[in-house]
Amino acid sequence: MENAYFSIPKKSSNVCYSLLTGTSQAQNSLISARFRHTPHHFVLMPTRREFLTASASLLGASQLARAAALAPASVPNASPSKLALFEPSKGCYIGAFIERDSHVMGSISAFEEMTAKKHASYFTYVGYGRPFPLGWVRKVTRGGGAPHLAFEPNDGLDVVTDSAYLRNWARDAARTKVPIFLRWASEMNGPWTKYGKFPEQYRAKFALVSKIMKEEAPNVAMVWTPFAKPTTNITSYYPGDDWVDWVGMNIYSVFVHDGDRNRPSADEDPVEFLRFIYDNYAARKPVHISEFAATVECKGTGEQTVDFAIAKTKRFYGALRDDFPRVKSVNWFCLNTIGAGLANNDYSLLSNGQMLATYRQLISDDHFLSQVYFNPNQWAGPVKAGTTVDPSALSYGDSSDDMLLDSAAVATTIDRPFLRGIKNGDILSDDLQLRVQLPQGIEATGVFWKVDGVTVALTNTRDLRRTIPRARFLEGPHRASVTVLTSGGLKFDSDEVKFTIR
Repeated sequence: MENAYFSIPKKSSNVCYSLLTGTSQAQNSLISARFRHTPHHFVLMPTRREFLTASASLLGASQLARAAALAPASVPNASPSKLALFEPSKGCYIGAFIERDSHVMGSISAFEEMTAKKHASYFTYVGYGRPFPLGWVRKVTRGGGAPHLAFEPNDGLDVVTDSAYLRNWARDAARTKVPIFLRWASEMNGPWTKYGKFPEQYRAKFALVSKIMKEEAPNVAMVWTPFAKPTTNITSYYPGDDWVDWVGMNIYSVFVHDGDRNRPSADEDPVEFLRFIYDNYAARKPVHISEFAATVECKGTGEQTVDFAIAKTKRFYGALRDDFPRVKSVNWFCLNTIGAGLANNDYSLLSNGQMLATYRQLISDDHFLSQVYFNPNQWAGPVKAGTTVDPSALSYGDSSDDMLLDSAAVATTIDRPFLRGIKNGDILSDDLQLRVQLPQGIEATGVFWKVDGVTVALTNTRDLRRTIPRARFLEGPHRASVTVLTSGGLKFDSDEVKFTIR
């Protein structure tokens, strides 16, 4: 059966609609491990996907139940005086970030084929100043999901004003006529963000963005999302109940901190990270786990950590169902940052058959919801003129390295300097635009930029960027690296990056 989107019964006016109709849970459970069924034919799945999906399926129902250690439980009803925008009365939306995962590369159908369940939401990142990502939003809604946008002012808050850009961006969101979760300037309590230095300014800018969205885009739910730690400064960033629809948190269960085997974190409980936000805000707002993941492979120790990831995932998703009725959305950050050359953790739940099987079993519980319900008639009115969209070049958001570098998934998990701007295998014909990213807590007093083992530039300022003219290099293969000196007299070397000049 083909999916039907946004169908509205003629005789119904006071009903809720979902982004997806026509696909039942029973139909989803019939997805074959080897084939994807279409109305007319079967299509062989790619070998890697076939292997992982088959590995998950072959565990069998009884083994899956034991792997996930699930016990029957009733679903508690949340009973706030009034449900927030898009808040379900019970249950928890499931969502994911899949744009950079090498197994599916942003394909919603492939991801849901592997996980054997429809997901209610998908997220990506958008830099402030960039166009509204209409191309990506259309992809998500065609797949039956609700878009979740991490809208990040990575150049700081001074540029955020009541401007034509921001209002036109909001109007672009309004024209979609679908639910949008807008996560504005998340992880502000972390020292890796440029927009979290001044809590008073942050609160004012969040309120400004929220006010504009409420005026221009009533289909946008504002999500306020700090990182799990530090907790000591979180409340100082809260903009106020009038401007926040959902309260979020980003939580990562890493095998070791900063890729350092001498800083193990196996005893840390992700549920305990959640309690701070839940205890302080859940009585007033639904809770949105905007990002969660657990380490499947750890580069810092050189270990496969599948058992660790399974244990943390079971613990977290099981607790959401049994103990945290106001957690209404949870989103997995599905990316191997090792393979992407970004950091030290593989967070892809698709990298291992046992991990995939555990996730499939956990989300198969009815508590985890596949659809965001809404009434499209409430947004039937006209939208004011103005747009940020270029119809000839639709934006698909920004899941690039530069955007991800400023996220906790990367910034808090590196153990040595990383050379950014080029990657292994790059073929370049322009100047080298380089940047060095440092582990948290390290202050550089000097950076030596090296090509083929020879220092080609020296930086001793806080702006850890450098442009190296292409004319300085002969055509052919080269190796680049950086050496960082610290105020404490320590020296750190990055890994070499191999590239070719043409």
